[in-house]
Amino acid sequence: MKKALLISILFCLGLTLCHAQMEIKVKITPQKYDSLKIESHIKDKDKKVSFTQPFGPEVTFKEKKSLSPGFYWIVGDTSKVGSFLISNDKNQKFTVTITEDTVIYQGSEENTRNVEYISHIHSFGRRLNALDQEFKQAQATMPQYMLKVVVDSLTVKAKRINKEQDEYQQSIAKQYEGTLFASIVQLSRSIPEIPQEYYQQRELYQQYVVEHYFDHFPWNDPRIFYTPIGEDRIKEFCNIIYQLDRKDLDTFVVAALNAARVNEQSLFLFYDKVEKILGSNISPYKVEHTYIRMLQNILTYPKLDENRERRYKRELKTINKNLEGDIVPNFRIVMANGDTTSLYDIQSEYMLLYLQHPTCPTCREVRGKMANYPALNSAIAKKNLVVLTVYFEDDNQVWQNYLKSPEANPNYLHGWNFDQTIEDNELYDTRTIPYMFLLDKDKKVIRKDLLYNEVEDYIKRLRLD
Repeated sequence: MKKALLISILFCLGLTLCHAQMEIKVKITPQKYDSLKIESHIKDKDKKVSFTQPFGPEVTFKEKKSLSPGFYWIVGDTSKVGSFLISNDKNQKFTVTITEDTVIYQGSEENTRNVEYISHIHSFGRRLNALDQEFKQAQATMPQYMLKVVVDSLTVKAKRINKEQDEYQQSIAKQYEGTLFASIVQLSRSIPEIPQEYYQQRELYQQYVVEHYFDHFPWNDPRIFYTPIGEDRIKEFCNIIYQLDRKDLDTFVVAALNAARVNEQSLFLFYDKVEKILGSNISPYKVEHTYIRMLQNILTYPKLDENRERRYKRELKTINKNLEGDIVPNFRIVMANGDTTSLYDIQSEYMLLYLQHPTCPTCREVRGKMANYPALNSAIAKKNLVVLTVYFEDDNQVWQNYLKSPEANPNYLHGWNFDQTIEDNELYDTRTIPYMFLLDKDKKVIRKDLLYNEVEDYIKRLRLD
């Protein structure tokens, strides 16, 4: 009897374990796709989730394993036709019905509330647009002296609508606290109203935006990093930092890192995403002074593991070399005519130091573009600037072939660091090439890691052409 009962219990337990943890049904009308896919928003290869089924009147995605919390797309062939949120390992059995003008969720209150929330936010937007149209009509029909009264009235109404929207968002976020939906609502809130006088002072306006950019970021919820709004918010912030390129604003990048420390997972997710944009050697949006402050800050985090600590210390040591205002280190070179000299022995009012490999595709591309820069060629002709290309690896044949090729611009000086001190002594950061410095007559750095599309601007700024 006991044995039979045990077998019965184990059998029932086995059935339970075999039940799907994720069962999502998708209905789309009209039917116009060959396949249907559920895809996570995460781009990382090791974390990305994707399930594909042939298209039909009702497609069921069923898995024994739950989906990780985050944002998911419903994709018809290659078109994104819908989405849904997953907050936890439970309640992953629901139906999504998609028509040309509606999306309905059955069995998922969170996603149902999200649809209602988006609709409500759109209604606030329509009310603000109506005020904008009213202003344009008044501007076109009213005399200037009467316009101010209308503007003041519309401004008061707009502030009232914005306040109403923010109160609504706070209420929704509190009501659904703990869900990914609540965190998305919280993040979508606008920053506090910018003081009117800041609009007249560009730097104050910029500082206010950067300072308050993460006021409503839900640092305690790492799930937000796996959503489009979380990802876009970080990209927009990095773009602002890159565009403004102001050292004083780095304080607010550090402030964001400190705020993220409330959750270790959030801290590293945030740091890694920002580092990839503002710190990576291959990123066109790298901002060195910001990255230095980021490295200095993250190295003070007490829970840093050994691998991260080792990498960050190495990065900081490398990036701290040859900063603006520093005198670059000297090295020996052999010139095209066979003479041996050094960087310091080459006298010029200004120098464009171009560390490169002759056969590197990017080096070739950049050299080709620079050859057609009028301001650069003019500055060289007037002897206001010298361009020195430097090959720093150990291959005499590569060097000789380069000198014989038409790619060795006759208007430039060409040198080879034949004893490899640049790399052996790590005098410069040569992880990515070409690597350009704009130097003054004392070999002091005016601009480190000069981009090829900045060359003409700096030459004109220094009036060398």
